[in-house]
Amino acid sequence: MLAVVVAVLVIYKANFPSYLYRYRLQISLSVDGQIYTGSSVIEVVWKCGPKIADSGRCGPTLDGQAAVIDLGSRGAVVATLRTGDTIYPVPHGAVDAVFICANAFGNRSTYEELPALPHLTGRRDLSPSNFPRLVWFSNPADMTSAQKITVENVANVIDSTARFTEAFVEITSDPVVMNIATKLPWFPALKLAQKGKGVLSMPGQFQLVYNMFVGESS
Repeated sequence: MLAVVVAVLVIYKANFPSYLYRYRLQISLSVDGQIYTGSSVIEVVWKCGPKIADSGRCGPTLDGQAAVIDLGSRGAVVATLRTGDTIYPVPHGAVDAVFICANAFGNRSTYEELPALPHLTGRRDLSPSNFPRLVWFSNPADMTSAQKITVENVANVIDSTARFTEAFVEITSDPVVMNIATKLPWFPALKLAQKGKGVLSMPGQFQLVYNMFVGESS
């Protein structure tokens, strides 16, 4: 009987494989000579169905939360998980958390490359073309103070001395930590209002969506 169960599990995993990896995203911003850093552990899981006609159907989910850089009196910068955009190509080249770590390691998360993802090790710096969506809250307690920023215009928006000094991803086994509500107190209400109810927005319209801040599995 045990042999039959094992055989069924082997067949199931062969036809419905899943690929999991976890990484730390860390970004540092210098303002007026002081370094501010935010980081978060993010877990990506790809679940696939049977391969048919040389192609497979796979879908990703995220666990974890956005990285928040607390700038004190200057507010906070959030590196979101999802870009919050509904048009492609995504404005300013912002990259989804599903792909940003894999991209840094040279893996495009294609069907053929997915099996390599759980075996990634080490750390990679982020390039300006492989960067998360950045949102600046001049007042972290007020979601209406949100403003999109980029690596290129941060000095024009926040402070003339502002510049990103470090940004990297690193494969880790550290646990996922969920405390976004302590950093963005309006978030629980946003999640309650949106999760499971669908969010409609016009193409090109910037709108805060709960899954920009926490993963679907969180």
